[in-house]
Amino acid sequence: MALMRRILLFLATVVLLVLPAASAAGVAGNSESGFVVVKKAAGDGGVNGPPVVTVVVHGFVMGRITQEARVEIYHLQTASGSGAPQVAGPDVSQSSVRWRSFTGKAYSGSGFRFRAIGGFYRVVVRGAGVYLFAGGHGAVWLRGSSHYPNADGFYSLGGRPFRSLPAPELKRSIGGS
Repeated sequence: MALMRRILLFLATVVLLVLPAASAAGVAGNSESGFVVVKKAAGDGGVNGPPVVTVVVHGFVMGRITQEARVEIYHLQTASGSGAPQVAGPDVSQSSVRWRSFTGKAYSGSGFRFRAIGGFYRVVVRGAGVYLFAGGHGAVWLRGSSHYPNADGFYSLGGRPFRSLPAPELKRSIGGS
């Protein structure tokens, strides 16, 4: 529980530092950023199943994997070309992946952290033990487990109360309308 408090405090600090800067820069032509938080997420099919969460955002995505998961990070180029994803952990492997005309990196394993800050990213996460925090402007797709709907994790959009992950996929906007 103390670890979770430290993580939430760290994420809140990042929000206080990153979102005002993104807002002042007029990210994506809109001055109001949004965010999504996912905790204890697990989907059907493990690392080869459908994504638990997919985020396409101009801003940042940070997370950690406590069980077994696969994280695909695509840095979608912008005019500024800023940002570079980072992954750290003792049990993580890396490979190249492709989505449409974009190349990215897939990270698989357990007990690792990832972040993609200061750019335009597509992040796809499959597996279990997923904690994710994203902010800026874009969209998020969420999908929990159809087999264990009460034990598949929670999500919150824009500071609203946490809800159980949906069994059919749910798409929502992040920041602006």
